[in-house]
Amino acid sequence: MTMLLQKRKWLEHSWFYYYLLLLPFFLWHYKAVGSQAGNIILRVNRVAKSLKNQHLTNNKFYNLQNCQNQQQKAKQLARLNNHHYSSYLHTTLQKECTSIYASGSTSSGIYPIWLKERFQFTYVYCDMDLVSTQKGWTTIQRRMNGEFNFERGWDDYVKGFGNPSSEHWLGLENIYRLSRQTAYSTNTLGPIHILTPEVGFDLQDWEEMKAFVQYANLLLGPKATNYWLDLGGLNKAFRRIFSSGPISGYSFSTPDRDNDNNDHSHCASKNRSGGWFNGCVEPNLNGPYPKHAQLMSSENIYWGGWLNFNKNGTALRFVFMKFYHGKIRP
Repeated sequence: MTMLLQKRKWLEHSWFYYYLLLLPFFLWHYKAVGSQAGNIILRVNRVAKSLKNQHLTNNKFYNLQNCQNQQQKAKQLARLNNHHYSSYLHTTLQKECTSIYASGSTSSGIYPIWLKERFQFTYVYCDMDLVSTQKGWTTIQRRMNGEFNFERGWDDYVKGFGNPSSEHWLGLENIYRLSRQTAYSTNTLGPIHILTPEVGFDLQDWEEMKAFVQYANLLLGPKATNYWLDLGGLNKAFRRIFSSGPISGYSFSTPDRDNDNNDHSHCASKNRSGGWFNGCVEPNLNGPYPKHAQLMSSENIYWGGWLNFNKNGTALRFVFMKFYHGKIRP
């Protein structure tokens, strides 16, 4: 019995020494596995980094390619502008809604028109349904629901803002160019004459009283004149109701640019809009949009002559300014 116990103790000690002898191998194996795992992680990181660099390279290539494409387009446009294709573009592309209607597109909606003096397209709302003997009116201003704030600065009124499908201001520079779209010469060597469009004001108040006020002659100056405006040839039906030139003979003013003829007040700032002002109680078609229960006043969309048309003094709900280019050259 004693010998068996001694043998058992010896075996237990021998296993201990056996494991002790194997310990360096286990440590080496653990280090090798860890090193291999580390190598795998390192290789994965390298691959990831390579893929990332490749992605960046592709982005740079795409941007470079896109830039080159834009440069090529610009060069092509410049070549077109310098050669006979320029004349082709100016004579073929539709330059206002009147010609669009004449071409067979008789549905009101958003259309691209070609501004030849700016050599670019812009989008406008073409009114093909206006009850008038003339069809195809190019809308340059729309007030219909108060969606957009018209109390804006000079730069916004020059560039334009809003949405042609809703409330919209085409922009003074575009309006000026649009007023010069139709030109002719009596002979090849003669001077160039500009046929300016007719101007219409399509108005409706909250009681659904409607009127369309039309002027036969328009003269709009360039930016150097602060877009000085002159209107003439008021439709006979409205001569007794509206003034002969409600916004005529003035430069354009905005809350941050005082160009009115009033030495005592800044009318655009007071009226919270941009417009052609002489005094501060003038037609203010870009004024704050009125609510249903409001009456017309100088604090919202205003046209004094409307009070002669509707004695209730109801505020205007819809105000649209439009051009018609259907004049026939002499």
